[in-house]
Amino acid sequence: MTRLLPRTMAGRLAALVVAALIVAQIIAFGIFAAERSDLSRAVARTQLANNLATLIRVLDYVPATTSADVLRGFSSRRQHFSISNAPLVASETIDGGSREMSERVRRLLGASARQVRIFLKPDVGRNSGPRKQRVATGDPQALDVSVQLTSGGWLNGETLLRLPAAPGGNVWLWLLIPSLLSTLVAVLIGVRWITGPMVVLAQAAERIGRGASVEPLTIDGPIEVSRTVDAFNLMQDRLSRFLADRLAMLAAISHDLRTPITVARLRAETVEDEEVREAFVRSLDEMKVITESTLSFARDEWAPEESRPVDLPSLVDAIADDLRTAGHTVDVIASPSFFYRCKPAMLKRALANLMANAAKFGQRAVVSFEDADTDVRIRIDDDGPGLRADQLDRVFEPFARGEPSRNEQTGGIGLGLPIARSIVKAHGGDIRLTSLQRGLRAEVFLPR
Repeated sequence: MTRLLPRTMAGRLAALVVAALIVAQIIAFGIFAAERSDLSRAVARTQLANNLATLIRVLDYVPATTSADVLRGFSSRRQHFSISNAPLVASETIDGGSREMSERVRRLLGASARQVRIFLKPDVGRNSGPRKQRVATGDPQALDVSVQLTSGGWLNGETLLRLPAAPGGNVWLWLLIPSLLSTLVAVLIGVRWITGPMVVLAQAAERIGRGASVEPLTIDGPIEVSRTVDAFNLMQDRLSRFLADRLAMLAAISHDLRTPITVARLRAETVEDEEVREAFVRSLDEMKVITESTLSFARDEWAPEESRPVDLPSLVDAIADDLRTAGHTVDVIASPSFFYRCKPAMLKRALANLMANAAKFGQRAVVSFEDADTDVRIRIDDDGPGLRADQLDRVFEPFARGEPSRNEQTGGIGLGLPIARSIVKAHGGDIRLTSLQRGLRAEVFLPR
């Protein structure tokens, strides 16, 4: 059922209003039809009483030779009259409703002594469709009438009281369609006015998710929307200050560690035992690499960089040229130029890290592109040993790597992939590793 509902707030509100309007119109149409039926029934009985009184007066005063012409003039498809010596309606068949109508005709005639017999009955010969339902409820649809004339004879008649049909479905649709159209226009305009700030808020949240800087949003709209925008501005300010403080602290720690590490290395050089000295120097070199990498990451994060459109294939070609110059094997499958909005320096660092890992530890890197409607995908394949299934996610943890040593020649210190994924996620994307039949594939997803 939810699949049939519109996805936008404006669409769902419009659907709700339209549904409510249709239900209200149906209820109103039903009430109108019922009231119209009651009114029409009363009008039909009044008209019948008046016509019947008029016919009787005419028959009382015209010669008997013209009575047949008068009866033909008053007869129609809905009613038929005749004159005979015996009444059509027996006195014992008259009930309360019939007696009330008989008294009405008698008052119109002004002759209290005249016998007027009216019998309300169902339209037995025409009780199909909706009329059959009304007969079942006891509503009279026809009547038999017998009125005594001054000549002594009886005027007998059969008259239908079928109610005029209610407006058809087409008429109802012509009444409903203008109401729906005007309501939809009003709802769409109103919803756009109300939800406009929410659209701006969603766009701002998306830009923040891609690492862009966003100015505080203007608080506007209904009070609920204004509170949401105000909370978003406050959250953005707190988040920005938290990240800035964290990066500043990380950079300060990394910077302050450089001096004691250098001093400790100099002192380690004075150790006479060669084996102990090499162990000290190896540990201190590892600490230095970790510190320098952390400081470099913090410096890149701290440095302000605005997002701008970049020719992504050209950026990858530049990285590949640098790696080839360093002696690595990198192949880039040609792709048409297309631009992607990003922070170029940071994204270059992430892609360079992935391509360098593939070329260094997988013998060679093969880079290809896929420019889809919703995202851009960069695939980096290598011919290395790959990773076990339980390592594909663990290698993105800080200081985790495929093999346990910290030797930079055999695998680095385990910060490259976490930094690369952090940069890509700052652009709203992600990195996924997949083991191939031979080698490993790193796939970078960057949203449009």
